[in-house]
Amino acid sequence: MRVHLPMAVTLAYCLVLSCPAPGLAQGQLAVDGTATYRERMALPPDAVFEATLIDVSHADAAGQAVGQTRIEQPGNPPFHFSIPYDPGQIQPNHIYAVRGRIVEGNRVLFTSSQRYQVLTQGHGSEIGMMMQRVQGSGQTEPAAVPLRETYWKLEEIAGKAVSPAEQQREAHLIFSAQGGRVSGYGGCNRIAGSYEVSGASLQFRGVASTRMACARGMETESRFLAALEQVRRWKISGRELQLLGSDDTVLLSLTAQPQ
Repeated sequence: MRVHLPMAVTLAYCLVLSCPAPGLAQGQLAVDGTATYRERMALPPDAVFEATLIDVSHADAAGQAVGQTRIEQPGNPPFHFSIPYDPGQIQPNHIYAVRGRIVEGNRVLFTSSQRYQVLTQGHGSEIGMMMQRVQGSGQTEPAAVPLRETYWKLEEIAGKAVSPAEQQREAHLIFSAQGGRVSGYGGCNRIAGSYEVSGASLQFRGVASTRMACARGMETESRFLAALEQVRRWKISGRELQLLGSDDTVLLSLTAQPQ
């Protein structure tokens, strides 16, 4: 005899036994998020929002998609999305990120310009994403900005987001085009030193701070300077700069900002 349980009983049963979320196949999990953009503009009627979960462990190789979702005619932002994935494909020592974009046919209208890391290295399965408008007809990716003479704001140290301490400037770097000098701010003090770049190789020399004691920001500065000593490679994607170690581990993530 088949017994039909009331809805409340069914929900309680699923809470205890971890029933799959609606729309997910057996054994699947999901990364959930919201995406938006700053511009006050309506999307064309045939626009499509896409969010992709990607394995970005290897900085010198194209990321491997682990899951994707598409929303046709998404309407006005924010867009709420859920990317299903097979947890059996997730490796604890790998790095995973979500990338989003809005397309109209073959033309990209908006795209995420920084990496939104999830699942591993202490990151969860929920994100809030900000996308930037792509300028130019037919352009498929935002143009990469130059390493030199760009204001690079520090976003992450070893995958952990950083933010300026109260009454302190944001940590950042500026690579001079002349003389191989680098300068910036560490979180408490001004920092300066030199750098050597050859192709994708990058190494900092003698980067030091002015060593003024601060009530806040010292921890970020110490971690920032320690990571700079380990940098051996660099990579720019769109407006994001990744500084990598000798084993291609992402030590620092920075984004280009207007000066």
